[in-house]
Amino acid sequence: MTEIRLATVLLGASPFKEGNINETYRGQVLVDGGEVRQAVIKDLHLVELCNELLAFCLAKHVGIPIPDAFIGLVRPGILSVTKAPELPDGSRLVFVSTNVKVPNLTFRLTGADTIGRMTLLAEVAKWANLGKLYAFDTWIANVDRHCGNLLFGNSGDAWIIDHGHGFSGPAWSEGDLDPAKDFKSRLEDWMTPMLSAAQRGSRKQEATAMEASISGFDATEVSKISRIVDLLPPEKVKVVKAFIEGRVARITPGASKALGLPVIV
Repeated sequence: MTEIRLATVLLGASPFKEGNINETYRGQVLVDGGEVRQAVIKDLHLVELCNELLAFCLAKHVGIPIPDAFIGLVRPGILSVTKAPELPDGSRLVFVSTNVKVPNLTFRLTGADTIGRMTLLAEVAKWANLGKLYAFDTWIANVDRHCGNLLFGNSGDAWIIDHGHGFSGPAWSEGDLDPAKDFKSRLEDWMTPMLSAAQRGSRKQEATAMEASISGFDATEVSKISRIVDLLPPEKVKVVKAFIEGRVARITPGASKALGLPVIV
C-alpha cells in the first residue's frame, strides 16, 4: 500500500475557484528528498481531511488512477487557512495533491456543443477503470461523484479527485457509518444513462471482480498508512475501519443499483 507522506507548503500559493466549495489553492510544496512539486492545496476540517487521505490510499490499493496525495504542513505566515487542524506551534495540516494538469470533466463539457458533449461522455463510458469507479464509490460511500470530480484528458487520461464527501459525507459521526446502509451514487444520474445495456453489464462484472479482489479486506494497515490513526480519536478510527471492511460485501449490490441493474444480495 502507498503511505501518505508529509509535504511542506511553500510561500506563494494562490486561491482559485472552479466549482470547489472549500478554499483551494495552487502552489508549490516541498516533499521529502527535496523535490518541489506543483500542487493543489485544500483547507479542510479534520474529518474531511481524513476522508481524502483514506480514499487516496484505498484508490491506490485497487489501482484506480489518483493524483499523489500528502499531508501538507503550513507553517505560520505561509498561507492563511482557517479550517485545517492546528498544531501546538501554530502550523496547520492541509490536504495536498499533485497537480496533474488534466482538466476536469465539467470544464470540458461546458466548453463543448451537444455533439461534443455526447462524444466526450461516450469516451468516458469506454474508460478502462469505469467499472472500478462504480465499485470504489460504493465501497467508500462516496456521495459526491459529479463531473467535476473526474479529471479526463485526451485518450482517456483520467484521474479521480475530491473525496472529502466519501464515507457518507464530510462531517460524519460514528452513527453515520453503517456498512449495510444504502448510499446513492451520483454516477447513476450522469454516467449510467450514457451506457448501453452491454456496457452496464460489463461495468457490473468489473465491479464484482474488484469486490472479489479485496474480499476479507483488513483495514488495519490502511488506517495507519493514511495517518488517520494519528489524526482521529480511537473510537472514530475503530468505526471507520469496521465500515470499510463491512462495505466490501456491498460493492456488487451497490454498483448494480447505480448501473440500473437488478440487485441480488
